[in-house]
Amino acid sequence: MESRFFRTRDGFRLHYISHPCVTSDCDSYCILLHGFTNDAHVWDTMADVLRRHHHVIALDQRGHGDSDWDPEHRYSHWQLADDLEDLLQVFDGARIHVIGHSLGARVSMLALESTRIEVASLTIVDAGPEVNPDAGERLVNDVMQMPAYYADSQAYLDCMARVYVMADSSVLANMARFSLRVTRGRLTGKTDPAFTPGIWHKNPEFRQRHREKGELSDQIWTALRSLDLPVHIVRGQASSILESSLARRMIDELKGRGVLSIVPRAGHAVMLDNPVKSTDLIAQFIRDLDQSGSPAVWAEKELVSLV
Repeated sequence: MESRFFRTRDGFRLHYISHPCVTSDCDSYCILLHGFTNDAHVWDTMADVLRRHHHVIALDQRGHGDSDWDPEHRYSHWQLADDLEDLLQVFDGARIHVIGHSLGARVSMLALESTRIEVASLTIVDAGPEVNPDAGERLVNDVMQMPAYYADSQAYLDCMARVYVMADSSVLANMARFSLRVTRGRLTGKTDPAFTPGIWHKNPEFRQRHREKGELSDQIWTALRSLDLPVHIVRGQASSILESSLARRMIDELKGRGVLSIVPRAGHAVMLDNPVKSTDLIAQFIRDLDQSGSPAVWAEKELVSLV
C-alpha cells in the first residue's frame, strides 16, 4: 500500500492509494471510486484480493480523505467527473477497469461518457441515475448528525457503527482507523463539511453547472446508455438506494452490455456489509473479462442474479 498524489487540471492535489500487484506480470489496473463521505480505505479489503491479478488504485475524491479541500466548494458530480478524467490520464495506455460505489459510480458514468481514454469495464456498486428521495434524505441526515469532533477513535467508530448497521465490524474498524485528522488539537473527520451541501445541489457551483448541462439524473441516464463497454451492476439485496426495479431498468437500457449481481446480507454499503461476497463477484467479473481477451464476450452473457 503506497500513498501517492496527482494534480488535477485546476491545480488541486488529490491523493490515491496504490496497491501494487503481487506478481510481476500484471498489466491491468482497477481504479476504485468511493462514495459520499467515505475515502479510499473503504476499498482496502477488496484491494487485497484484486491486487492478486491487477494493480489497484483507490482515489480520495476532492474534499475527502487526504485530498485537497476546495475553498470554492466545487463539489458537483460534474467537477468530480473532471477529476476522475484527470486520474485516468495518469494511467492512459494501460488496461483499466473502473469500479465506483454510490456517488463514485455516478461520477464514473459521467466521466466515462466524455473521456477519450479507453476503459475495459465499469462496475457500478449500488448506484443509479436516480436516487430514491426518502433514502437519499436519510443518507444525508445520517451524515449531518455525525459530530464535528470526537474524543477518540473509538467514539468515531461507535458513530460509524450506528450509521452502517449491517457492516462487518473488522472492515468498519479498518476504515475508521484512517478517517480522522487533528484540527486545532481536536479529532475531526477528513471530509470537508462543505461537501454535503455541495453535492446535494445547494451551492452556486452546482446550480451553475445544472443550468449549463441540464438535469443531473437525465445526464447520468444519457451517460449510462452511451457506454460502449461491459457494465457490471452490483446491488445490495437490502438496499433502499438502488431499488430492484431501477437496477433492472438500467440493465434494459444497456441493451446486452450489462449484467446484474445481487449481494446477499448487504444494504447500500455493499463492500462493508458483505465484503467477501461482493469482492468475489466483482473480482470474478473482471477476471473473466481479462481472460476472455474481448469485452464483447460479457455482452453476450445472460443477466446474472446471485442471491
